[in-house]
Amino acid sequence: MNDFIVYKAIGDSLTVGVGNYFSKGFVHRYAQRTVEALNQPVRTEVFAKNRINSSDLLYQIQSEKVQSRLMTANIITITIGGNDLLQANRHFAETYSPHVFDEATFQFFQNMMAILAEIHYLKSHHPTPYIVRLIGLYNPFPHLSYSDFWVQRFNDILLSFEDERTAFVDIYPYFIYGGEHLFNFSGLHPNKYGYEFIAEATSATGYEPLRQALKV
Repeated sequence: MNDFIVYKAIGDSLTVGVGNYFSKGFVHRYAQRTVEALNQPVRTEVFAKNRINSSDLLYQIQSEKVQSRLMTANIITITIGGNDLLQANRHFAETYSPHVFDEATFQFFQNMMAILAEIHYLKSHHPTPYIVRLIGLYNPFPHLSYSDFWVQRFNDILLSFEDERTAFVDIYPYFIYGGEHLFNFSGLHPNKYGYEFIAEATSATGYEPLRQALKV
């Protein structure tokens, strides 16, 4: 293993750090917590775009450039799913058909299954210890009566992929109890306090089996 931890952050605007204009998003905060927890330097690389959904992310990680980078990762964090729901909600506003959420949920499950299968396959060709952290969804629109149900459905899908290397990071409660104080002025993305909680929750999932491999 290298003398440093290789951390690859992939996903949507949360991985980009949108909404946190004057300080870093959760990626660098989590990297710093990792340095402190494992007593190892961390080399971070971000592959993220605003407004992408799970289909876009699947397409992105199938590119040779991203695959070659993911192969060497010891830590991979993923933020995805929020835009799947936002797009479904826009279609619902046009059609008033609840089936758009069912379709979005099924597609999200299929895409996540393919994304994680791709990651595990890539790592099988570069057998260094690694962990995957799936950052859950929060609800930026609690005033919509149906929103909590679908956010929790997406979180349940992410939770279903937990295994010895993969953990679900439940950030939903932080944003319920923190309320508007964790959002930037748009009300859609976290502010620095929100990103701080995401980093904290991600670190709290631990570093096994990575810690065991490092013997720390």
